[in-house]
Amino acid sequence: MHETGGTETRKIVDCDVHPLIKSVDALSPYLSSRWRERFVPRSIGQSSSNGFVFARARDRYPHPNTTYRLDALPPNGGPAGSDPEFVLSDLIEPHGITTALLLPQEHYGVVRFSSAEAAAVFERANNEYLIDQWLAVDNRFALALTVSEHDPVAAAQSIRDLGRREGVVGVQLLINKTMLGSRLFDPIYAAAQDMGLAIVSHQNGSEGCYSFAQGPAGGAPRFYGERHSVLPQVGAANVVDMIMSGVFERFPELRVVMVEWGFSWLGALMSRADHLWMKNRSAAPHLKHAPSEYVVKHFKFATQPLDEASGSKEFEAMFGIPELNKMLVFSSDYPHYDTDAPDVILGKIPEPMKDAVYWQNALDAFGSKIFRN
Repeated sequence: MHETGGTETRKIVDCDVHPLIKSVDALSPYLSSRWRERFVPRSIGQSSSNGFVFARARDRYPHPNTTYRLDALPPNGGPAGSDPEFVLSDLIEPHGITTALLLPQEHYGVVRFSSAEAAAVFERANNEYLIDQWLAVDNRFALALTVSEHDPVAAAQSIRDLGRREGVVGVQLLINKTMLGSRLFDPIYAAAQDMGLAIVSHQNGSEGCYSFAQGPAGGAPRFYGERHSVLPQVGAANVVDMIMSGVFERFPELRVVMVEWGFSWLGALMSRADHLWMKNRSAAPHLKHAPSEYVVKHFKFATQPLDEASGSKEFEAMFGIPELNKMLVFSSDYPHYDTDAPDVILGKIPEPMKDAVYWQNALDAFGSKIFRN
């Protein structure tokens, strides 16, 4: 745990650590023979790539370098994030991480599947694999089961089947074309609320790239840098959609953690939504309270990627968003190329907010099960 300068230490919850499987063959024990034939290559001379590569379509906006840190490659082989023991020695132990929330990457490719049945089977197998092969390794790992909009009923059943397993604390819900306020997701929200699991929303790489995916305002970006700059628009739009569509009136105990969508836009968003609601409440017929009240009560926002303020006044303004101290959680995005080093980022958090950002807000979002020790 992180030193505070005295004899005490602070817990640290990292809300964004990405595991991968070394090979799609690793999912074989979790698949029926019919689905093994579908997913696991058996042709002579054909290699079986990790699940992320297997499921992922070619990027419309190729990354200019690599998506992962080269020093995060396990010494025993495999893609970055595929060896739980190396993640322990490379991230968790050096930085005193109390809990690392695992947000599986394989599913970021599975969202592109056209077959709802295939998507549900692959997602279920990957979730079961991570429960057996990661959560069993160390109590500092926690898992967000991952589902998509392909088959909300099957997703809800998977949540109910696996949601009580030790170390499972959330549900990573990946979006395609449907915004998160849609009643399509109600079976998933109901299961998550019943099981006491937070919803986690994370970019999946489809946004702004494909016709079936949500995109930023104005249309498809032309360049990688353009897309990367405007992606927070998608997160902001889904926050508003969940609130305005009455999700939290239907599911008053539901908690949502927005990861890798940024947070510096929150102040203007809440102010604008509140102003419009007060001027014309019929324009938001589902709401019983001001939009900002739903944001503060139901949402958390992860630090990564932390916006680089150009000066101290801009930095102070970013952390001066009303009630941000109740909403901000720490995330590193390990092992991606833009990993935010815990010691650097946590050092930038204003002292009065440190305990909240380090661990208290994560505890509020995920409950006591976030700490397995």
